[in-house]
Amino acid sequence: MSTTRRSRYLVGAVALVLLPAAAPAQTAPGGVPSSAAPIQEIVVTAEKRASTVQDTPISITALTGDQLEEQGISGVQGLVQQVPGLSMRTAGPGQTELELRGLSSSGGASPTVGFYLNDYPVTPPAAALNGKVVIDPDLYDVNRVEVLRGPQGTLYGSGSMGGTVKIVTAAPKLNVFEGSVAVNGAAMSGGGFNRGIDIAVNLPLVDDKVALRLVGTDKFRDGWITRTVEPNFPPPTNPNGFCAGIGWPGCTRGNVQGGSITSERRRSNWDRTEGGRAELLVEPNSDIDIRALVMVQKITTGAYDEYDLPPGNPNTHYQADGANEPVTDQFHLYGLTAIYHLPFADLTSATAYFTRNESQTQDVAEALYSLLPVYGYPINQFTASGFNETDSSSQLSEEIRLASIGEGPLQWIGGFFYSQFKSVFAEYNASIPILATIPGVLATNPLGILYEAHNPYHMHQYAVFGEANYSFLEHWKLTAGLRWYDFDSHALDGTAGLVAPSGTGQWLYNAYDTANTGINPKITLSYQQDHDLTLYGTAARGFRPGGINQQIPAPPCNLPVNTYGPDSIWNYELGEKAKLLDGRLVVNADVFYVRWAKVQQFFTEACGYPVSANAGTAASYGPELEVTAALTPSLRLSVSGTYTHANLVSINAALVAQGVAFAPGEQLYNVPRYTETTALTYIRPITDEITLTARINNSYVGPMPDQDYSPEILPTYDIVGARVGFEWGNFLAMLYADNVTDKRAMLGINTTGFAYTIPSLIRVVGNQPRTVGLNVKYRF
Repeated sequence: MSTTRRSRYLVGAVALVLLPAAAPAQTAPGGVPSSAAPIQEIVVTAEKRASTVQDTPISITALTGDQLEEQGISGVQGLVQQVPGLSMRTAGPGQTELELRGLSSSGGASPTVGFYLNDYPVTPPAAALNGKVVIDPDLYDVNRVEVLRGPQGTLYGSGSMGGTVKIVTAAPKLNVFEGSVAVNGAAMSGGGFNRGIDIAVNLPLVDDKVALRLVGTDKFRDGWITRTVEPNFPPPTNPNGFCAGIGWPGCTRGNVQGGSITSERRRSNWDRTEGGRAELLVEPNSDIDIRALVMVQKITTGAYDEYDLPPGNPNTHYQADGANEPVTDQFHLYGLTAIYHLPFADLTSATAYFTRNESQTQDVAEALYSLLPVYGYPINQFTASGFNETDSSSQLSEEIRLASIGEGPLQWIGGFFYSQFKSVFAEYNASIPILATIPGVLATNPLGILYEAHNPYHMHQYAVFGEANYSFLEHWKLTAGLRWYDFDSHALDGTAGLVAPSGTGQWLYNAYDTANTGINPKITLSYQQDHDLTLYGTAARGFRPGGINQQIPAPPCNLPVNTYGPDSIWNYELGEKAKLLDGRLVVNADVFYVRWAKVQQFFTEACGYPVSANAGTAASYGPELEVTAALTPSLRLSVSGTYTHANLVSINAALVAQGVAFAPGEQLYNVPRYTETTALTYIRPITDEITLTARINNSYVGPMPDQDYSPEILPTYDIVGARVGFEWGNFLAMLYADNVTDKRAMLGINTTGFAYTIPSLIRVVGNQPRTVGLNVKYRF
């Protein structure tokens, strides 16, 4: 029996066990069951004003802080497993790109999904190779997470072409002293011991006027991948295979399992997250609210969550030398939001400044053995070499908006947005003395520099936006919005080294200036009946700026374009949100169609360099479904799923003429064809003071294309989780098992993407093995 079928039978078996144990349904007069309480609605600010999920005519999933805790979601990867339509390209904690509605972000330099912390955009509009990777904030003590599907360009800007993820922190409370402490410990199959502590405290400083909320976290996740070093590393074989014609010494990896081992570093891919937030609330009078936020977080990783294919052992990475592969990600955010309540509207100013410094190192000894012959420099030994990347970025943003208040038929919001983004992206190899022994190299490259890059980038963004809702004929509402945007970018691309365009130790620089101006419109017509039924139809445009490719040597490469232009989409959708059976059943569903023009698509040159280009036109369409049912007073079932058909439909003829292998019908990268999540949650008082909570869930992900040297299809997988706990007064103890069946899934390939790609090796991102642990929380 397959793992997928076993997982589904497991969820079904638990349902059969729990259903008889649930309290029997009571019958109201007339024989109508009334045992299950209505499903609670969540208040969101997706339209930058308060509304419930059911009343907001947007395809949206919202999870409260309590639901995140109930489901064991503490970071971005856990969120992806529970939200329909949200997919990822990841190499581990703090190294994740997000996709919604089939809009892959693997191509280009800008994200397709916006990422917000409160009112502050924290995904940069464009950056270096690692710039699309979202921050991975710890989700302890947050109020809720909102995931908005479809372009949100009117209110959220260019980074929200496919949707927006918005994390709303728990706000300080006036006149209340409260807090919580959570301690976690877990054992991992094939790994060590995971541990962590979270603390939150709310301090009233001035009665009715000032409060401070502090949150801190320190978490350690052990690793499960062994870094194995072999001194007599086998060379690749089969030079006449699929990679023939450009000089690769072999298309097939040698037998890395057959050699002697110098050393092993077990559990090398450990990860530690440290950080905290301080949030100050000041209300000097009833007309003014001021919130100041400081957030600091550092993620340190010993190595990537990657193993090798071949041979495909999900617990082992093989190297020719013992070079470490650490990753660090430091993020600082400073935000200030001030709201002035006018008689007719709320005036809001949201100012933010963030800095982010990332660094990563990759061992490339094996890659160099294959790569140098392509450039005409054959070597007969594996040479120790660490390839390093650093990304330093910062962004200042300011949004001023005015939003109407009151209960009139016309509601409106308008504002201005400005951001100034800067980044410096650098790559470098340590000097490799053996290069200087190659004839002809010493005179032009005496230091033995293989490759270096220095790419400073600046972008200014201006936008003016407005959106209005008009209610008519009692149940109907028309929403229309526009956002005018202007981007000005300047990039400097500098490279040097043996496999750089100069071929020497001399630096070669090219400067690029781009400007994009346009309008993103949106129109929605909705129908609402007594808050129990919402029907809506939407047409909206999304936009993403263009970018530049790194300089690469030609020959042996064939760079089709130095720069690529912006891409844009039109999204059309029809949706419904229904509450049935006195609110005990909620069914939210929609169908969407996206037309994507001038798609920024990623591909790998035959020489191993990654390149982005405007591939042509793509279409993405499918249904999205979320169902929540209160089966009894104690038992709740939730089912959600998507089917996404995301393919190229026409190809840029100029690229085809240059030999780029895009083809109509090709599935877009990093978009699973379908996803599904099923969960059963059982909550029942045992005594007047003790409450039992139990949950089992299964997350199912369909096949997904990705690309290393050549395209690959990642197989289907599903992950089962189970939790059971007791709440007694202020104490909560939860025993959990993540990945119950110990499924070893392929989450992605070549997701680090910054070092050299060779045809004989695929580095596969694996998921965390079975983890069993205990979380204890005390509220005060």
